[in-house]
Amino acid sequence: MLYFTTSWDDGDVLDLKLSQMLDRYNVKGTFYITQNYRGERLSEKEISHLALHHEVGAHTLTHPDLRRISKEEKKKEICGSKDWLEKILNKEVLMFCYPFGYYDSETIEVVKECGFRGARITGSNHFDSETDAFQMPTTLQVYPFPFRKKNDDTYYWRYLLQPWRERSGQLHELGLSYLSITSWGKAARKILELSASHDIVFHLWGHSWEIEKYGMWQELEELLKSVDSIEMRSYCTNGELLNLYNK
Repeated sequence: MLYFTTSWDDGDVLDLKLSQMLDRYNVKGTFYITQNYRGERLSEKEISHLALHHEVGAHTLTHPDLRRISKEEKKKEICGSKDWLEKILNKEVLMFCYPFGYYDSETIEVVKECGFRGARITGSNHFDSETDAFQMPTTLQVYPFPFRKKNDDTYYWRYLLQPWRERSGQLHELGLSYLSITSWGKAARKILELSASHDIVFHLWGHSWEIEKYGMWQELEELLKSVDSIEMRSYCTNGELLNLYNK
């Protein structure tokens, strides 16, 4: 069985466009939302609308590097974001996501103290269910690959090969040939192909504003079509994955 989950960070207004695409394929998303970070951010009414079909998780109030602030400040950011969202949604918020993917043991302790049931990191190239619920890994990020870009049609020449250097080795270790990872979408489809006969968790993550910035909407939709064609698959939110992780 393929367990397919997606998560999206920051709470940009483009999350609404993204959620509509997910809805077309009955894919579930967990949207990790900050109160005050993105310039074009979701309103409280839009957050409530998003929660009708998807999960809403907390992502702090202002998106700080949690390693660099005091424990008391951590509590304000982490517990405060949970309280804020629960007042909007009138229900429990189960999941948290560490800003920038940065955390330490004290941060995990505070996340637990605030009452969250799990937390997502940004570590990629994982697709098994044997993991710590407060260090929930991902499989692949929706991000330009193998070359870094400034926008849809302009490359960032100074750091052109950065995505390739950071990700190609790990993807190759998963069994992907270098020819099959000439884009993030091709890598994702190849992982699905290689793991079709196994029980796996495929966790796709990213930012809606980056999908827009780098012109990746079509490639994302092609991937969702590929997942939809798999007979033995189950769509779930990050929070619903906790049932797997806590077995």
